[in-house]
Amino acid sequence: MNYQSQTELFRILGFILLLLSSFFWFVAFRFASFPLLILTWVLFVKLGHADLRPSLVVWAVWLVLTLSPIDIFPIPKAGRPRLIPLVMGLPRPETMERAKRGEVILGGCIVSGFEPKYYLIW
Repeated sequence: MNYQSQTELFRILGFILLLLSSFFWFVAFRFASFPLLILTWVLFVKLGHADLRPSLVVWAVWLVLTLSPIDIFPIPKAGRPRLIPLVMGLPRPETMERAKRGEVILGGCIVSGFEPKYYLIW
């Protein structure tokens, strides 16, 4: 296998990896990792013919952020930045009261297993 065909094979594998990662992001989405997924695609399209390393480095950081237990809450709240737990499932009355006080965030009843454990509220 010559160098050119090996490079083309790596580009095809990189494209498949990015495509699968993009679909995975819809299952385990994090607001913090979305800009890095876009940057990975941009670097792959712009530099993929010459060098795949920059897009692979950004992709690795994207993967860490996507699988991290902490995400950034997209809606600003009043007060200082703090971590608040995410509660999934049908909430009890006590949990509803905690949510009204801003101590927890209610995540809903549909659980995928990839939800973050905490949100950074800012």
